[in-house]
Amino acid sequence: MDFKNIELGDKDIIEKYFSTKYYQGSECTFTNLFVWRRCYKICWAISHEFLIIKVTRDDITFVLQPFGGADEDLPVVIEELKEEFAGKHFEMRGIYEEMVPLLKSFLPETTKFIDDRDNWDYVYLRDNLANLAGRKYHGKKNHANAFRKENPDYVFSVISKDDIADCIAFADLWCEMKGQNAEGLRCELCALEEALKNFDILNIRGALIRINGVVQAFTIGEKYNKDMAVIHFEKANPEIRGLYTVINQDFCAKVWNDVTYINREEDMGLEGLRKAKESYQPEFMVKKYTAVISD
Repeated sequence: MDFKNIELGDKDIIEKYFSTKYYQGSECTFTNLFVWRRCYKICWAISHEFLIIKVTRDDITFVLQPFGGADEDLPVVIEELKEEFAGKHFEMRGIYEEMVPLLKSFLPETTKFIDDRDNWDYVYLRDNLANLAGRKYHGKKNHANAFRKENPDYVFSVISKDDIADCIAFADLWCEMKGQNAEGLRCELCALEEALKNFDILNIRGALIRINGVVQAFTIGEKYNKDMAVIHFEKANPEIRGLYTVINQDFCAKVWNDVTYINREEDMGLEGLRKAKESYQPEFMVKKYTAVISD
């Protein structure tokens, strides 16, 4: 397969393949592939009208579930991938639940399918996140009310090109607060800067909160199918109570009126992040699986 590195000019063709079916996974956006391309050596190829994404993470190279194409051509693509990986076993990750039976129908019985719970996406009703109504959101509502009481003059606004430099500066500060030398955080900062610097070209939406004129939180996302938006990044000063709750609530209430669902991506197996995402009461999860494929 003729794999190539991802460039901004590839946006239209990659999005064409993502739009062929109703994909709900957070990886089905050009933005995610582009901004993380350096961290994870992401590249792409086309085979029999399927988009193939290759990724290297934690020194393991794998492919994502093929996108687009006709089901009957998928076995041929798998054979080409076997050749690409020199006949050795390889992993296909991010396989959606509805794809598993199809793959099982032609892959050898020795193929291992693994539940990749750490990478399941959390999907919420936009109205729930915007309103925080009812008993199940009582705690969130209290945090939001506390923030607004303590910061009555906070300013929420949509990100414009004039805000980009301030958002990048805050992202760098946030990274230092979390652990300046943590490699994963520096990688995330690189991805964040890519998103912000190419804000208009990527066609993403963002918002920020200023307190006394200083950016203390911002968030970035995009609409990627007919009824769903995905939140790519959300950063807030962790020392300000309720700020994360409010940036999330205001973003959903004031920016995402044209969607039903909000995908807030995976928890990566991090206990604190899982607890936080579960506390917002997801409507459903986008389940993903890994297949270890060999001859």
